[in-house]
Amino acid sequence: MRKRVLLPTPMLDPAGEEALRKEVDVVDGRDFDAGQEQAAMAEVEGICGGIAAGPELMDRAPRLEVIGFPGSGFETIDVAAATERGIAVVNAAGAQYSAVAEHAIGLMLSLAKRIGYADRWLHGERRYPGREVYSGDGWPGFPHEIGGKTVGILGFGFIGRDLARKCRVGFDMPVLAYDPYYDEVEAARQGVELYRRRSQLPELICRCDFVVLSLPLSRETRHIVGEAELRAMRPGAFFINVSRGGTVDEPALVRALREGWIAGAGIDVFDPEPTPDDHAFFSMENTVLTPHIAGWVQEAMPRLSVTVAREMLSVLRGERPNRLANPEVWDAPQRRAREAP
Repeated sequence: MRKRVLLPTPMLDPAGEEALRKEVDVVDGRDFDAGQEQAAMAEVEGICGGIAAGPELMDRAPRLEVIGFPGSGFETIDVAAATERGIAVVNAAGAQYSAVAEHAIGLMLSLAKRIGYADRWLHGERRYPGREVYSGDGWPGFPHEIGGKTVGILGFGFIGRDLARKCRVGFDMPVLAYDPYYDEVEAARQGVELYRRRSQLPELICRCDFVVLSLPLSRETRHIVGEAELRAMRPGAFFINVSRGGTVDEPALVRALREGWIAGAGIDVFDPEPTPDDHAFFSMENTVLTPHIAGWVQEAMPRLSVTVAREMLSVLRGERPNRLANPEVWDAPQRRAREAP
């Protein structure tokens, strides 16, 4: 008998559903009422979608083997609860890396060249600012080129490596990176100076004109950038966050922007989301803000859908997937019992 995967909402692109249908039966749950959903949950081996998946949902699906998230994170899924129940959790990490790296560079350019500031000026004043606006101390000051400036990338996964390549090749920028798990020899081969100890972050950060966060959010990385790291930045440096809002201590970042520890910030992610209407960032001229759209590009939609479908199918075949949030689940007694004939 073919296994079944429930789609509570449509996939981002039809290509993902097509990939699933080649090997499993897809249950379209978009119009289910509560009773229909409960009946489906009791019969499926997989669930895919950006839904909140906690213990209560998992306990309603006794046959569940895998939960798939069509993105780079796992924020909507209680991974610990899934692990306790022998359920694999997979995602589509890497499907958006180029888009997010491009977005980081866009924020870097917007800040350095004062593009966001100039755009707001023209929309508001409807006239060219005098040159005196771009002189003197404080914001906005003179715009800068980014070519040849030093960038520090915290997190050297798919996004970090692509960003490093784009910065080096496109803008001749020296690249420093922090990642406790990446190989130093391989980083050196890519022309990147790698730091592997968290205690070294201030040493890395103080050398940079741009500091870019591209880390996944975890207990280990929550508030990895706090007051000490922000105070280590150069007064003329810019902070960029395209990872998750919780990786930075936002109150400390607000102070850094207000008190001039750093020149400005480009922020695509917030903690929490959606952002409160009265958030301090909204009143700051030295910020460029985007609403968590770095990876949200047309080209990525098929990749996200197909990637998460393939990861789920690997699990349902009994093959270890490449993008597994809870690797400890793979040999867990609960899983072995579930797969026993």
